[in-house]
Amino acid sequence: MIESLTGKIVKIENNELVLQIGPINLLILVPASEKYLELNEGKELTIKTILDVKEDSLNLIGFLDENERKLFQKLISVKGVGSKVAITILSSITIGDIIESVSSNNHNIIKQVPGIGDKTAKLILIQLQGQLDNISMKNTSVDLDVQLEATKAVEALGYQNEEIRKIINSLNNSNLQNLDTESLIRIIIEKISLQNQS
Repeated sequence: MIESLTGKIVKIENNELVLQIGPINLLILVPASEKYLELNEGKELTIKTILDVKEDSLNLIGFLDENERKLFQKLISVKGVGSKVAITILSSITIGDIIESVSSNNHNIIKQVPGIGDKTAKLILIQLQGQLDNISMKNTSVDLDVQLEATKAVEALGYQNEEIRKIINSLNNSNLQNLDTESLIRIIIEKISLQNQS
């Protein structure tokens, strides 16, 4: 297994990262979330990896943190969820969303992911029950209770749940640390307002 790779970022677009390691440019598939899209070309990056081996393909999957990699491995263990579907899930919702969905047995959160139907969402919940205890929320997301309270409060102002989740998912780790509910509400509303102005 290739544990991690270090190299210079050549390109980052959608869910594809090109990393230059010596004379070789490697294409690495990554979640298409904001923290990846904000990576700067030309900068050096160390990324955790999984080698996804299939009969007809060989893909490197990359992750910025260990919790994301662990969750990816849990997701692909679910029947019918391959690496591409797992990447789509991690691109669309946060680790906190997935943990909250499983712990509350609410498949509607996962069903928001493009290409995930009712049956697959429910199967993910069933097969991940009791499987996420070793996936820490520390340094990956704002406190889950704060996240849920802020989401409900902003929804009450007339904003859509999907829009709110995209904003939360776009916030990088440093922005999420030590936020209280009021601060997160303010950040969400500010970001939505900026998007609407552009």
